[in-house]
Amino acid sequence: MSTTQQSRSLRPNATSPGGGPHDPSGAHVAARTPYDILLTAMLIAFGVALNHSSVILGFNLSLADPVAILLTLTLLASRRLLIPPAPLLFFLLLSIHQLVVALFVSPRWTNTELPITTIASDYTKLAATFLCLLLGIQIVRAGRTRLVLRAYITGSVAVSSIAVASIALPTLMTVGDLFYGGFRFQGFTNDPNYFAVMTVAALAALWFDPGIRPHLRVVASAILIGGVLLSASKTGALALALLATWRLLGLRRAQKGAARPSRVMASIAALSAMAIGLLLLPGTGAGAALAEFASRTPALNRLVPLITDFDSAVGASGSERGDAWDVALAVIALSPALGVGVGTYLTVANEVTGIPMLAHNTYLQVSAEWGLILAIVFFVWLARHTFLRPLEISHRAAWAISSNALLVLLVGSLGLSLNYSRLFWVLLGATVATHLLSQATLSSFKGAAPKTLPSTSDPLDLDASHPCHPHLASREPRRHRHEHPVEAVHETHP
Repeated sequence: MSTTQQSRSLRPNATSPGGGPHDPSGAHVAARTPYDILLTAMLIAFGVALNHSSVILGFNLSLADPVAILLTLTLLASRRLLIPPAPLLFFLLLSIHQLVVALFVSPRWTNTELPITTIASDYTKLAATFLCLLLGIQIVRAGRTRLVLRAYITGSVAVSSIAVASIALPTLMTVGDLFYGGFRFQGFTNDPNYFAVMTVAALAALWFDPGIRPHLRVVASAILIGGVLLSASKTGALALALLATWRLLGLRRAQKGAARPSRVMASIAALSAMAIGLLLLPGTGAGAALAEFASRTPALNRLVPLITDFDSAVGASGSERGDAWDVALAVIALSPALGVGVGTYLTVANEVTGIPMLAHNTYLQVSAEWGLILAIVFFVWLARHTFLRPLEISHRAAWAISSNALLVLLVGSLGLSLNYSRLFWVLLGATVATHLLSQATLSSFKGAAPKTLPSTSDPLDLDASHPCHPHLASREPRRHRHEHPVEAVHETHP
């Protein structure tokens, strides 16, 4: 299958992904063909299933995996799977590099036989991450960004509801493996820290989606925050605090320009007051009162030191990750340029330091396995797409949602190894797609052949200030609604 596509028409048109006209009401474009119905159902199932991750027979599996395979086969059968050349070339180069280093180079350095099964298993995970990246790109091209992310938010709210309900129904803590250690909620994952960071990512998508009704946003936010707190994850609590800060300051919005000075000053004043209060709290009776209140809920009791004694909070109760980071730095020092290859990290770490422990830091984990050269190239590419807005305005709303959720995972990556997280790579693919389609749309405006051709666009994926956004379109004469070409019909060639 070719990795490029040819445009059947770059002229403005009013067709939706289903082949019908845009829905000016702002609702999702209705499915009009059996293919659209099937695709919509699978995308919803995929979004909900991203909330699940579990170790089964030694493999880290998710309910999203079979759905992802079905989605890929469906897109292939319909000739709608776009594989951008740059990510494909990087993945092929990375694959060759990782397998050669793991099979031929690392055994010479360690003088030990490395497990072939582990190498094969971890390379399968690496291939799965590339598949998730591709699916993130296809979701944006199909104009279903908010459909998938709202399905993910809905699933996350449903899971966090169990945690909130456990306050009134303590018997829920004994159901299955929902609670780690009997009190830390981990949902349908195998790590309460990972659950917490995933839930904060859902909260970011919720807060940066302007199409969600205010009363639903408030209720969903309360449930998600409850889920984060009841996970007793300090990493999740810090990610939540940072998300609230940059949201309060009006940062990382879809539109360019600084937030209103009055809002910035009010936000800074509020944050300063909170910071001063937290600094003074340990020396007052309020700190003891807060600790006594939280002691009734073990999960909250674990988080209280973040407020009353921050130094001990990040260094005690299992949160000390210094040893894991020292191990990672030792592995990086063994082979800084080439890395140690896929599936060999634990074995090499044991040989070098005597401690077979993961890095608990995505940046160190990737640098140790990939080598600093490929790791730096990847992280620079990731930062460029995450922190820079798309040039074309119609894709900024989708970018704001996916990039802010991704940024939460990047913050969580300081304390977790998320290099094989499906959600991480889906969000990265969606964020990258907004830039690719933005460049293609601008090229079509100038009459040049686009490098990557845009697909049909859901009106919900348009920035609120774009002339084709449903709210603005309804106020303008009909002849101006599609003044700018924001979509095109595509044809793939095998």
